[in-house]
Amino acid sequence: MNIPLLDRRAVEAGIFLAMYRSLLARMDQAQALEAVRGAVESLAAQAGREFAALAPGGPSFGHFCTVLGLWRGSGALAIENVEQSERELRFDVTRCDYVERYKAMGLPEELAGLISCARDLPFARAYSPHISMERPETLGNGGSRCRFRFIWSE
Repeated sequence: MNIPLLDRRAVEAGIFLAMYRSLLARMDQAQALEAVRGAVESLAAQAGREFAALAPGGPSFGHFCTVLGLWRGSGALAIENVEQSERELRFDVTRCDYVERYKAMGLPEELAGLISCARDLPFARAYSPHISMERPETLGNGGSRCRFRFIWSE
């Protein structure tokens, strides 16, 4: 069965919300958010390793950049201002249905942004240690857009 990524992430978000509420009964908000972050990052790293395993001849920046097509193809992100060179990929996300869906599900803002935005860096790092990422603002954290910059260095 092929479940759209947005729907799979919504199921995960429901689990993370239950986890967060359970943790809040035993610890303060910062600790609870950090525990959820750890689980989100673990799942993202697993996805990064799985994507790297699909790379013909092993992970490369060229293959990594194909993830942009997958993200665009899902329809859940509006991606603009794409600039790609041999070792750098820049783009802006101006609409994120993931964050919007999480908020519509009733997730508090700090959790909705975390569940969506905490995935990107561990995904990239697990794909290859040669990738670094800069993202000074995100929609999930109240920004006007997500400004991504991935850099490949060897």
